[in-house]
Amino acid sequence: MRIAVIPNNRSAQASTLTTAVCERLEKAGAEVSVIARDGGLPELGEIAARLVDYNVVIALGGDGTIMHVAKAAAKVGCPVLGINGGHLGFLAGLEQDELDALDGLLDGTYREEFRTLLRITVHNALGEHSFLAMNEAVISRGALSRLVDLRIAGDGQEILSCCGDGAIIATPTGSTAYSLSAGGPVVDPSVACMLLTPVCPHTLDSRTRILPSDSVLTVTASAADDGEAFITVDGEEYISFTAKDRVSIRQADETARLIRLKPTTFYDALSRKLTDRRTL
Repeated sequence: MRIAVIPNNRSAQASTLTTAVCERLEKAGAEVSVIARDGGLPELGEIAARLVDYNVVIALGGDGTIMHVAKAAAKVGCPVLGINGGHLGFLAGLEQDELDALDGLLDGTYREEFRTLLRITVHNALGEHSFLAMNEAVISRGALSRLVDLRIAGDGQEILSCCGDGAIIATPTGSTAYSLSAGGPVVDPSVACMLLTPVCPHTLDSRTRILPSDSVLTVTASAADDGEAFITVDGEEYISFTAKDRVSIRQADETARLIRLKPTTFYDALSRKLTDRRTL
């Protein structure tokens, strides 16, 4: 089995964890390669190009690292095992003290979870800009503390119209991230849907909308004095847009594949990671 290991080299413990994982896998008979970049993570395109010939990729870091690698791996259909080298590690399949379980990769004694991704496309005067989101796309105002006038429609019907700080369009995976902090519900990742959560809207209507997974959303937003609004994707990519630009959000054709080596469930992780934070 050919396994790629991708550490987040912003972490002080990345080198130690990478060495421990590689030694364990090689001892079990795997062919292991490290794909790394000084001071951080390789770009999505670089990861996707290099994963073509690998059976599995292991992401070493927190949830941001696992999402970054999972989105790149989804482009080539490669499954991902996350090993928590960060703070929360909600998406991780293993903790750092559970490396003995890595033998299950070679034995084939693991299961996969399939996670929905979003495709965000911005059409402006410079062309078309497309992004993948595993957690969410956030529409927000600019640097000044001014409201953004937001309208979101789906299949030709208006879904949300309000002024406020913005809105979050999330996957079920992202329901436990920013959307949750903004008052949205927790959604089992196996549910086929999208979540639309307003952020501090200047209205009495601040409820999350649960939308069908095949919805195609059209977003228009404008800030005061014809200022720019922003779309931030999974907290790592962003692009500005104006009322003249066209933004669409839909379920992506790609699907993230997360490896699980332990018999734990989404609700086990929910209880352990979010309900009782004293264990962190």
